[in-house]
Amino acid sequence: MILRSLFTAKRTIQWRLSPEMKTKTFIPVLGLAALLLTACSGLMDSAQPAKQVYLLMPLPGPSTAEAAEQKPVLFMSLHAVPGLDSDWIQALGSDAALTRYANARWPDHLPEVLASVIQRSLVSSGRFSAVERSSKAKDDGWRLQLQVEKFYGLQGPGGETSSVVTEISGSIGCNGKSAAFVLDDSVAVGAERLSLVVAAHQQGLDGVTRQLIQKIFEHCP
Repeated sequence: MILRSLFTAKRTIQWRLSPEMKTKTFIPVLGLAALLLTACSGLMDSAQPAKQVYLLMPLPGPSTAEAAEQKPVLFMSLHAVPGLDSDWIQALGSDAALTRYANARWPDHLPEVLASVIQRSLVSSGRFSAVERSSKAKDDGWRLQLQVEKFYGLQGPGGETSSVVTEISGSIGCNGKSAAFVLDDSVAVGAERLSLVVAAHQQGLDGVTRQLIQKIFEHCP
């Protein structure tokens, strides 16, 4: 009786470990797992649309033949008012609340993006031997302090963007004197398309940067 029980147990173990049975059992389980993974992946992808990142470019500018040692070094800093220190591309609605364009972003937080673009525009102007990012001027360097007050689309009650406004306040210090200024620009948006909204941001930044260079030339001849 004991020998018969041992024989039966041995047969049972062999049946459970049979390669044929393992294959028949494994394939349906694998198929079910793949089905579940596919379903989960599709759900996550549909809930997470691709992020769109937009670049802003500096102004092109001619370089002068003036020797580098005859040009001043400019130390600049740039900050943004609360609400604009974000990488989201934003609009101001008729209720005075900032809203985000769907999944559209700058490559970094706005102060970092604008500081980089304006810095390169100032270098391209050919007026400075160098433009460095610093809150304090060193030696006899010139100091430029900027704050972004506005850089967003304006939306009406229907939620459509009518224009993009740009406003930057600041001060320039050079040769022992300083002067404050406010720069602003507004660009109309012809249709509610994100590409046109971003293009209007670029045009507004170009306009304000040209004003900035002109202000520097006026106050620091």
